[in-house]
Amino acid sequence: MRPGWNPARRNRHVGTKAHGHGANNRLTIPESWHELKCYFEKLSSYVVVTKSIGERELKFFVEPTRSDWFYPCTVDDICAVLSHCSVNVLNSFDFVVMRQPTRKQRILCPVWGRAIFSFDIDKHRGAAIVIEAQDLAPIDWDKSITPEYTRELERLRKDGHEIRNVRRGIQIHTTPNSLRNTVLYRTFLHEIGHHIDYSQSSSEEWDAKTKPVKEDYAHRYASELYGLLSKQGVLPFKPIIDDKSLLADGLNREWFCLS
Repeated sequence: MRPGWNPARRNRHVGTKAHGHGANNRLTIPESWHELKCYFEKLSSYVVVTKSIGERELKFFVEPTRSDWFYPCTVDDICAVLSHCSVNVLNSFDFVVMRQPTRKQRILCPVWGRAIFSFDIDKHRGAAIVIEAQDLAPIDWDKSITPEYTRELERLRKDGHEIRNVRRGIQIHTTPNSLRNTVLYRTFLHEIGHHIDYSQSSSEEWDAKTKPVKEDYAHRYASELYGLLSKQGVLPFKPIIDDKSLLADGLNREWFCLS
């Protein structure tokens, strides 16, 4: 090696992402090494509501929303849908969680809802459907989207969202009604589909299924269940606004979009 030669000066990647620059301050959702719970299982505060649907008692864990955020459907809306579903559907999960995501979670992992097969909360453990609070801020997508995202964009358009092509990509503009269509009539039924698929599969069969296969099943199940309930005249229906029910359950009307 020549005296005084500094190889770092000859490295074109110094100070760039390829050389590790910025790796320590990358935006991530914080997780604790000392706790096994995922971030979506950690509710800061919540109200526990127990509802009777047929012969089944179902618990709801409802987290208060921040200002300008809301749940696109009420607890009574969800119960109204489930009251027309089969026993098989009601037995496929144990409780419903309605949670308020943080701003960082919304940026890094935006979702309408989740199907969780092992959810641990308030000394309860079981299968859960998670519904996330939403706001009316536009949702930005990149211009280069996969075929699956293209199909999802068409589903969102049918839900009533306005899809705009902007300079940097695609922008999805929502309304309270379009969010209700997406969350109550599609996402909630979609997550039920995941639970049905999981309950009918062995551990080996479930692990062998790819994500696209699981998603296709849940989309198909949601579409068929909506079609069945629609033919029966059950769906769609107006938001169930029951101030007495909200008060009795300890819920705040402002947490829900009732318009």
